[in-house]
This record gives sequence, C-alpha cells and structure tokens, in this order.
Amino acid sequence: MSDDGTMTGSLRTLLQARIDAHDKPGAVTAALDAVERGDLSVPQLYVLLGDLMADLGESWQSGATSVWLEHLVSGIVRTIVEALYPAVRAQAAAAPRRGGTVVLACPQDESHDLGLRMLCDRFDLAGWDTHLLGADCPTGEIAAAAETLGAGLVVLSASTHFHRMRVRTLLDDLHSALPDVRVVVGGPAFSRDCCGLSDDEVMSPEEFLDAGDPGSQSSEG
Repeated sequence: MSDDGTMTGSLRTLLQARIDAHDKPGAVTAALDAVERGDLSVPQLYVLLGDLMADLGESWQSGATSVWLEHLVSGIVRTIVEALYPAVRAQAAAAPRRGGTVVLACPQDESHDLGLRMLCDRFDLAGWDTHLLGADCPTGEIAAAAETLGAGLVVLSASTHFHRMRVRTLLDDLHSALPDVRVVVGGPAFSRDCCGLSDDEVMSPEEFLDAGDPGSQSSEG
C-alpha cells in the first residue's frame, strides 16, 4: 500500500472510531488536522468521506443502521466539508482557471446533496466556476439557472432508486431546454446500474477533474 493509501486507511479507521463513539468534535478535528498536516489533500479526504457515506447508505438500506445514525453521521461530514471551505477557496484561487462554468443540483424531491456539495468543491479546485443549487430543485429552475449563469455543464445527483427511475424524463427535459449544455448525472443511485443512460449522460469525475484534482482517481457519488 502506498503512503497515501496508508494515511487514508488510518484516517478512515480513526474517523470510524470517532463516529462509533458519537464524537462529532473528535471526528471533525481528526479530518481537519489531517488536511492541515498535509497527510491528505482536500479531494482525497472527500473521496474517503464519500466512501464512508456510501457504506453507511448501504448499511441503512439493509436495515443495519438506523435513520438517526445516518443523519448524525451526515451532519458530521457536512461540518467537516463546510469547515474546509476557506481552504478550498484559497487553493482554488491559486489554481489555473479553465473558463468553464458548472451548475450542480439535485432533482426535485431529492434531499441528499452532501456528495454533490463535496463534488462542487472538487470542481472549484480543478479550476471551474461553480454554482451549487443543492437539494430539491425543480427542473425548470435548474434550466433557468444554467441559462442565466452561462453554464456549459449541469451535474445532477440522485441517491435512491425512486429518483433514478425519474431521471430519464428529467434529462430529456433539460436536453430540450438546454440544447448546447452538457448534462450529466451521478450519485449512489447509479453506482451499479446506469438505467439506460448513455455514456455521455453518466457522471465521470475523471473527465472533468483530472487537470486539477489529485483525488480524481476514485469515482464520486
């Protein structure tokens, strides 16, 4: 295992121990300290946190994890991400700009936007101009935002099978409203099955983030 892999594994073990103890301050401190020391980059930490959340989601869906615990852990991860934002902005300001603009949103009735929040920071670090709309966005509002903000890319995220089944209609509507804009979708709902979507419609972080994102070797949910 590489040094980076060792650091990632050690931090994952430490974070899991803090989470198991319901120790939010300890988990947040461990994550922030790891980045400040240079043990992990912000994108590498986000990949770790994304994997942790994906495992938690599978555990919740199987009934092994209660809803309250899933919410508690999501709150811990969100605090880590928000606390890192000043560092993200400082690094993004020093990164070469790509001249591309991206709008990130969850479809209507989709409330899980934490993965999208982390992905937004990774786009920032890779030199994009970013606009995060967050959870529960009506299709027309996504289209209006993309048009007003001059986006060349729209990234959507869905976490459940229910929302995955509605994405085909959503994509068709956005393609019609935004014929010159690339629209892609990703998230836990598409981790195993792309549900008939074309390759151009499935989110591939590597395609957009490689130039400025050292954490892009792992897929993002």
